[in-house]
Amino acid sequence: MVMFSQNEHQTSIDFRRYDFTNPTRWVPYKLPFQIEEKLDKLMRTLHLNSGSIDLIYGADLEYYFLEVNPVGQYAMVSDACNYYLDKLICDFLIKQNERQQQF
Repeated sequence: MVMFSQNEHQTSIDFRRYDFTNPTRWVPYKLPFQIEEKLDKLMRTLHLNSGSIDLIYGADLEYYFLEVNPVGQYAMVSDACNYYLDKLICDFLIKQNERQQQF
C-alpha cells in the first residue's frame, strides 16, 4: 500500500497525525520486482517469514528502507486495499496442515 502522506503538512512527518477533514489517500501498490527481491533476501537473512516493512519513495525516485517489524499489524493495509490478507493466511495454514497430515 502507498500512503500519500506528503501531500499534507499535518501528515508529512507522521501519518498518524491524521487530518479528518482532508484524509490521506491510501491505495494498492506493486513494488518493482528488484525491490521485492531485495526485501525477500532481507527477510530470509533475518529468518523472518512475516513482518511489516516500511519504505519511503524519495523525491530522488529511490526507495529507502526504514524498518521491518516482525510482529507488525496488517489489518489497516489489508482493509484499505482489499487485499484480504486474513483469507490468504488462513488458506496458507490450511494447505500446510493438509501437507503435514499426508505424512
